[in-house]
Amino acid sequence: MEDFGSDTIISPRVRLILMDCFETLVQFHGHGYIARQGVEPFLDTFTVGQRIPVVVISDAPEAVIVGALRQAGLLARIATIHDGRVSEPLGEGRSRKRLDVPLFELGVRPDQAVFIGDSQLDAEAAQFYKVPFIRVPRSEDRSFSFARLIAGPSRYRSGEFDEHVKNEYRQP
Repeated sequence: MEDFGSDTIISPRVRLILMDCFETLVQFHGHGYIARQGVEPFLDTFTVGQRIPVVVISDAPEAVIVGALRQAGLLARIATIHDGRVSEPLGEGRSRKRLDVPLFELGVRPDQAVFIGDSQLDAEAAQFYKVPFIRVPRSEDRSFSFARLIAGPSRYRSGEFDEHVKNEYRQP
């Protein structure tokens, strides 16, 4: 697959931001969840400044998502949560997030939304539903900050980070 999701600009036409939860919005640190670096100003820029709703879409159960967002101090900034019940099984333990559900509920066309996630499955879901995608690195990349996505474009490119992860965490 081509490096789908290497863009790092949120277009002025965006009316909805869809976000994965774990390793995208929040990361586990110590004994609980914290917001990823730069997430608060990122969310404030779009939810307060531009009044764009942010919807979390995750494979996890709703109670787990709510608990993580509450611990990280982000729950009040999220318009809606779609949990694992809004995923379709693909077989072999894989599932695809149904991005069409929040798009339909909020009356937004795919080209008026953006999906931000950290995995290949997130990229595949975005591509399947024709939603522009921004791929962010998982929390192992301590240099990444969501603040880079506020004004865009960021110097971050998902293909470069993928190569870094492959080299850094390669199995012997």
